Amino acid sequence: MTAMEIRFDTSQTIASLKNNLSVRFGTAAEYMMLKLFNENGEVVANMSDNDAQLGTYNPHDFYVIHIIDLDPSTVNIDNLEEVPKYQISDEAYNQRDDTFRKFKEQQQKLHPDLVKPNKAPVDEEFQREFIEGIQVGNRCKINPGDKRGTVRYVGKIPEAQPGYWVGIELDEPLGKNDGCVKETRYFQTEKNHGIFVRPNSVEIGNFRPYGEDPDEL
Repeated sequence: MTAMEIRFDTSQTIASLKNNLSVRFGTAAEYMMLKLFNENGEVVANMSDNDAQLGTYNPHDFYVIHIIDLDPSTVNIDNLEEVPKYQISDEAYNQRDDTFRKFKEQQQKLHPDLVKPNKAPVDEEFQREFIEGIQVGNRCKINPGDKRGTVRYVGKIPEAQPGYWVGIELDEPLGKNDGCVKETRYFQTEKNHGIFVRPNSVEIGNFRPYGEDPDEL
């Protein structure tokens, strides 16, 4: 465990320092061994004299006090293999009535449709019928939401779900990318001006940018 920066009075004794650290980190003061490290990670001193003042060891800003826990009853969380684990056989587990397995079986009997089958995989030609009439350079808007922009890409995107996608350069920074999906670029635009949507949410038309349409307030 590493703590944030803590300032200590250099006139306090090491015994007092240990009591302070015990409150913060839980290790009993009598089981603490303290080592002082400099900012380069080098050991400066073993602070073993409980009656000595902290200043005796000449600490500086950003020095680190390392606590070694000597309590024999402390569990080493860095090696969980040493932690004893409770084990139960499947036969004994199945005989118990208070397990999640029994709860799940009861719920499935009461609600047969509780566990639904996985969704069918998306077809590679998904939404092909919706790309008719969508061409690069078309002005468009996205429904719902009425985001407006210009079509910059129509086709499949191997990095995304199967099927067809439309890449749009938005008039406003309301998108999710700059025309790039993972490490593949499909078109170039400014940050957050790019978005990829399914063709059925794209409406083609003479949609001017907001503020340029004389019919809009």
